[in-house]
Amino acid sequence: MLGLIAFIATGGGLIISTAINEENFYKTEILIILGGFFAISLADHLKKLIERDEDGNEINRENIYVLVCSFIGVTLTWFINHRMGYGAVIANGLVGVMAATFLPNDLAGITYTSSFVGMSSLAVIPSITVAALGSLIVALVFLITAEIYTGIGGKGGTTAALSTIITKAIMSIFN
Repeated sequence: MLGLIAFIATGGGLIISTAINEENFYKTEILIILGGFFAISLADHLKKLIERDEDGNEINRENIYVLVCSFIGVTLTWFINHRMGYGAVIANGLVGVMAATFLPNDLAGITYTSSFVGMSSLAVIPSITVAALGSLIVALVFLITAEIYTGIGGKGGTTAALSTIITKAIMSIFN
């Protein structure tokens, strides 16, 4: 349910900001059409979640692996990017190649997706502690929305962007 609300809020924000900042309304129309398809698929996913039995909601070993891989992906990328000074793209590439080499496909994808959060600038993710918080958020968003849009491209970047925005919002509340 949290994933549903977060994705709706992100889509709504995109539509509003595009409507405000664009002179041509066609981009907003495209976002509204895509948002409609997105809302239909989310409603279908919510229906399936409601119909799921109680066993589907318990924490299992795979969820712990997701949390660990997410933590490693974000913090290692942030460290290589900011502390070692190699930059965001090289840090993300190194973590992605290492994940693809040493982990099974699903965990490699999670680690690579999580590393997008570690690519953020110091203005967005200012410390390794905030990066660790971001890793928890990206893991939770991923676990909540894992079945939405399975096999469709763009979910990793969207998940990472949403997680970064949530992390920044949480940090702005406490600062």
